[in-house]
Amino acid sequence: MLTRLLPHLPTWRRALRRRRRTLAVLVVAAAAVLLVPSLVPGSVTGTEVVVAAEDLPTGTALEAEQMRTVEVASSLVPSGASTAVEDLVGERLAAPVAADGPILSGDLLATGEDSLPEGTALLAVPVPEVLLPHLRSGTRIELLMSDPVDGSATRIPAEIRSLSPATGTGALGTGTDAGVQALVLVDRQRSGEVAHALGTSNVAVSVIR
Repeated sequence: MLTRLLPHLPTWRRALRRRRRTLAVLVVAAAAVLLVPSLVPGSVTGTEVVVAAEDLPTGTALEAEQMRTVEVASSLVPSGASTAVEDLVGERLAAPVAADGPILSGDLLATGEDSLPEGTALLAVPVPEVLLPHLRSGTRIELLMSDPVDGSATRIPAEIRSLSPATGTGALGTGTDAGVQALVLVDRQRSGEVAHALGTSNVAVSVIR
């Protein structure tokens, strides 16, 4: 068999020499396929983030089927986001989470905490981005409401329950960005006053100690 192959060796050598550039390109391409995935930054490959699979009201005890994960760019992962559904099973929500919205640590009740203390109301209030580094669940604030007629101002104490992007759809990474909203606890007897002021855009947020 070897004696039959020997006459063909010069022909094979010439063929390999003619195609050595093509072979070199194929070798480099194969190496790139093996090496590139490990070199791609996390912001490109993405990170798994837990989101609500349905609208979840305040006080919900989270179950696995009520959540799912989506992949987003690592640079866009919200602060306080979880990457595993099992980490959140059994936790209770301190604030409602819309379907496809991320479930953040600020949305969860602390152990032994009531979902909505008696005599309080939960309202959504827009907050300026400049205050975000100073706001988290439990931060005490004042809602400053001005009267456009006589210029008087009213201060109503409140407490931050959670922060979330105010998007058109509530879905992570979709919708039109409309800033940030804070879910706040206020005295139930003052909630109507706050809601009216919010409707006329006469509410400012102040952080207090």
